[in-house]
Amino acid sequence: MKTVLSVVLVSGVVALTGCDVLAPDQSIILSVPKIDAPATVSAGSSFTVTLTIQTGGCRSFSHVDVQKFDTGLHVVPWGTDASIGHKGISCPANIVDEPHAIQIDPPFSGPYQVFVDQGRLAPVTATVQVQ
Repeated sequence: MKTVLSVVLVSGVVALTGCDVLAPDQSIILSVPKIDAPATVSAGSSFTVTLTIQTGGCRSFSHVDVQKFDTGLHVVPWGTDASIGHKGISCPANIVDEPHAIQIDPPFSGPYQVFVDQGRLAPVTATVQVQ
């Protein structure tokens, strides 16, 4: 009887929260065709790195995971693909480039490496010289 009650209770909680535990994970790492970063910066000055993140079709932007270090930046651009787990879905044939800026504040040292993970694609990198 306790097992039946536990199953009913867990099923009720899942139903109320709207959580579909059987739904496929639609999370993807998005591609970044371009990084805009200054060639050189002063050691005590902030600077901005702008990523051009590609979305469009059934892919949409979710968030950017950023890990900042004294000598660099590791970035993972996350999104979702609505076509994952849905057979026969038709996605528009559009590609949208979305700029996303990341501000880098001191302290940091150089050369400062920007590393963008693109999942199955080769990473995109940029180097900023610190003077």
